Amino acid sequence: MKEYALVKTQNVKEAEQLIRYLYERPVTEMVGLGLIYGPPGLGKSRFARQTAIQKDYIYLRLEATMTVKSFAIKLLEMIHFHFGMPKMRFRGTANEIFNRSLTIMHNYPNTVIIIDEIDYAFKSRKILGSIRDIVDETLAIVVLVGMADAKEKLLLADSHYFDRCNFFCEFRKLDQEDTHLLCREICDVELDTDLIKHIASKTKGNIRKLVKILYSVENIAKTDNLAQIGLRDAKNLAI
Repeated sequence: MKEYALVKTQNVKEAEQLIRYLYERPVTEMVGLGLIYGPPGLGKSRFARQTAIQKDYIYLRLEATMTVKSFAIKLLEMIHFHFGMPKMRFRGTANEIFNRSLTIMHNYPNTVIIIDEIDYAFKSRKILGSIRDIVDETLAIVVLVGMADAKEKLLLADSHYFDRCNFFCEFRKLDQEDTHLLCREICDVELDTDLIKHIASKTKGNIRKLVKILYSVENIAKTDNLAQIGLRDAKNLAI
């Protein structure tokens, strides 16, 4: 399986459009803040990670136990790593550490930072405020990635913050065309049309379930030494 492939599904195309839109914004009038949101299993984190790798963006995943200081440290660590700066242990208050990140970002305009699992920040106004400060005080682009209700939670958390968000992208369930595309492009064995249709009907647009099934299909093909696999060959597949 091509683990690191980023297939151009409709969701991916729209998310890439979000980043292009923020790149091309009038920087004196609009901050570079956008939100990708949607139900679990639709490939949001996969898009975030793979895009960061392929486009040389900064990827930062929030954690459930993260405080404003641990966020500031993690952000500065990722910035140092991204720009090839020395690895070190950062000391000082949360504000001092965070301001070091802002100082660096002033020297690197249009740097893209993707912040995954933004839902954890809705419990911490200080973390949300720190992210707002990044886009307010620098020319960086920040793309937030969250769950289906992230857009609503952002509005409830701070309506002014919500107004700063200049592009929203909702990840939706894969349609049959996108399911076929993923099967063709990430699977190392060729699947016939009937098997793809069967898989599409069972996964119901969920990319996480699809990847698990394709991994099982590849194992069957490998065991039976098949270059192509059909519905009959995969009859014992538990889907």
